[in-house]
Amino acid sequence: MSDNPQQPNNGQSQPMPPNYSPQSGSQQPYTQQPQQGSQPHQGSQPRYGSQQNPGYGSQPQNPQQGSQPGYGSQQAYGSQPGYGSQQPYGAPQGQPQPGYGFQGASSAQSAAAGVPMGAELPDAAYGPNSLGFWNADQSERTTALWSHLAHAATYVVGVGWIVTLILFIINKDKSPFLRHHGAQSLNLLIIGVIAGFGIGLIGGILSIVGIGLLILLLLPVLSIYMIVIEIIAGTAANRGEGYRIPMTPNWVK
Repeated sequence: MSDNPQQPNNGQSQPMPPNYSPQSGSQQPYTQQPQQGSQPHQGSQPRYGSQQNPGYGSQPQNPQQGSQPGYGSQQAYGSQPGYGSQQPYGAPQGQPQPGYGFQGASSAQSAAAGVPMGAELPDAAYGPNSLGFWNADQSERTTALWSHLAHAATYVVGVGWIVTLILFIINKDKSPFLRHHGAQSLNLLIIGVIAGFGIGLIGGILSIVGIGLLILLLLPVLSIYMIVIEIIAGTAANRGEGYRIPMTPNWVK
């Protein structure tokens, strides 16, 4: 056998390191080390194990990071609409509820609202025990009071009945309480006009025989009676009660 074994690579010998001699013994194959200062070619990948691991706590940047809200960016529980802000079940959707008329009047939701317009009212609609029947609020009571007082002023200033008529026309379809008291005042007004005209006519005719003046004296008595009745009716209206004026037909209902 030869002292120099043949090398692979098609019979070509590999370069030997400097100062190599057969007496130096077996050595590891010579590999060229990169020269100091030389940089790897561009695009070359680092060898396995040569990659630097990121430090603890540092995370690689994700190009899509930030496109989704983090856990803490979710809407807080308290910012969601509360349960009470929802519209209750069965609430009207912008439509008025059925009733007597104007929903602002308390008596429009009372037992009086169930009586048809123009029908005869029951006995429970009159007197001190009629508060629950009408269920009128203070605004309705005050308006009804002024309706009666305006009629009473007719026999002093002569034009108060116009206020009574206007209040009746405005409120007759809004509140059964105001309709009742306004109708009572107007019925009394009609009776007063008829009675005053009759007294004046009869007194004028009988004045020929000398007793006409006595008949004409009934006109101030009639006026005092009208004023007293209206004050009583206005007081009852201010208490929230119904009042039936005696000896007065229900021509206006």
